[in-house]
Amino acid sequence: MTPAQPYPVVSYLIGQLGDWLQQRRRLIELAELDPGEYRRMAHELGLTAADLDALVRRGVDGAEELPQMLRAIGFDQEAINKISPPRMIEMRHACAGCTHKRTCQANLAAKTAAAHYEDYCANANEITLMRDHGANYSPTLAELPKKPA
Repeated sequence: MTPAQPYPVVSYLIGQLGDWLQQRRRLIELAELDPGEYRRMAHELGLTAADLDALVRRGVDGAEELPQMLRAIGFDQEAINKISPPRMIEMRHACAGCTHKRTCQANLAAKTAAAHYEDYCANANEITLMRDHGANYSPTLAELPKKPA
């Protein structure tokens, strides 16, 4: 049996403060980089400097829902590992920039994500194609479905 925390709200707030401080340190480290170095780092990640800045500001957990979503839709860890690194990077970037985090998290928690992800997920097209054709499927432009408006 796990002992109850005497002050769960205080423990939560301390954890949030620690996360915030860690995020601030990362932002300061990036701000201290030479602008050329920053652009090179962003380029290596396939991003613009502005995109990298936005991703860093969202935090390290910006794409934590992606593997959860993939598992909810039926991908096992072996299938997830077979997704090519460039595709996974692109999907992580889309997930990190998503504006539907609360909907996604609520559906994941309620175990209804598989039924609803196509309505809001920034990676819906990619996930559906991989689910239907395999993790390494690379569609032609004509095969790409249209994203919901």
